Amino acid sequence: MISSSLSRIEQKFIFQFLKTNKVAMEIKSEINATEAVILGFNNKEIKIELVKVFDEFHKYHAKLKVFFYFQNNYYAFNSEIVQIQNNVAIIKNPESVAKNLQRKFDRVLIEGKYQVEFDVEGEILPLDFPQTKITYLPNKAPVNADFTNIRIDDIIKRFRNKLSSLISDNKITMLRHFTPSTFMEQMVIEYGKILYVPKTISELRVKQTDTQLDILKKDDWIDFEIKRNKTNPTFINKAVSSHLLKLKDTNIFSYVILPVLYRNYVVALIYLINQFNNPQPIDEALISYAYQFSRILSFSLKINGYFKEEEGKKDHYITPVFDLSPGGLAFYLDKNILEDKLLIDRNLNLHLNIKDRKINVKAKLVRKFTKLTRYYYGFMFLDIKNDDFQFLKNFLYD
Repeated sequence: MISSSLSRIEQKFIFQFLKTNKVAMEIKSEINATEAVILGFNNKEIKIELVKVFDEFHKYHAKLKVFFYFQNNYYAFNSEIVQIQNNVAIIKNPESVAKNLQRKFDRVLIEGKYQVEFDVEGEILPLDFPQTKITYLPNKAPVNADFTNIRIDDIIKRFRNKLSSLISDNKITMLRHFTPSTFMEQMVIEYGKILYVPKTISELRVKQTDTQLDILKKDDWIDFEIKRNKTNPTFINKAVSSHLLKLKDTNIFSYVILPVLYRNYVVALIYLINQFNNPQPIDEALISYAYQFSRILSFSLKINGYFKEEEGKKDHYITPVFDLSPGGLAFYLDKNILEDKLLIDRNLNLHLNIKDRKINVKAKLVRKFTKLTRYYYGFMFLDIKNDDFQFLKNFLYD
């Protein structure tokens, strides 16, 4: 296998690209594998966010092998964990990164002896939720937790119970077949941002104070008031103040509405309220907690089939495998029927049956090319069970 090392300048450039574009790297210990994205780095260390955390990651200076794909080449380096907290780890920035690794494992020509099966989703259908300007797709769990067999009612109940001792009131309204009517609800849906009124007896904020929370500023209120009510700019401050006065008249001292986003929809609204018998601004740390919960709720709704009606008709394919390794495969088609449906970086769930062993893997499309009359698609495995990995290794190389 031919390889060479990156220069320090090249290494810095590529790590910056991976960070900016949130490109997933494969992280392998001696017994497990997961994915991670770079959060930051310097000359000595790299900060990464892990999809899964295994027990061996907590060992002293746990050794890792890191792989990633960039501009039609594989790259790899060895590292070790310096520090880990929850699913965020600090690893050593390596002295060298090997490039031009054509593959982590030699591909073995199969030439149609085995076949791979997969489904390609049809066109995404529209959902019956109000649309917003911000798009959020919960492709992975926002926290390191097991979301299998989780009940939506249970996580909502736990969230509400926790907040009940911290603020006067809280509630969650699902927006399926529901049309919000108040000015503030409609504004949250229009922009997809958080509405935060620290005190109904004072002015709105004119700038952000927390870079992690996208909160509606006073300018947003003004713009939406003009758009919705065609208010004359001369009377705009009075009009905005009247919305705060309505909250005050209903005994609300501090008020928050957070949108729960899925794709370009707002699927629910989370309300946090402090009344005048508890005259304290709702703490921004509590808003951050509710924001994180909104991501958890969106992901949980997705994996529990809440948005199932968006799925168009799935097309099922059974195609010959061209080459195979424990780290990936390529298949081919004699007709150009998937060119527009399978784009580079597209993930698919692939199903193989080799010697009566059923192997299911999640894979990413990393290359495609045409040779004579055939159309080839090369995939890198993102998630494969350890025993399936060992089976393929023994089957192909022993």
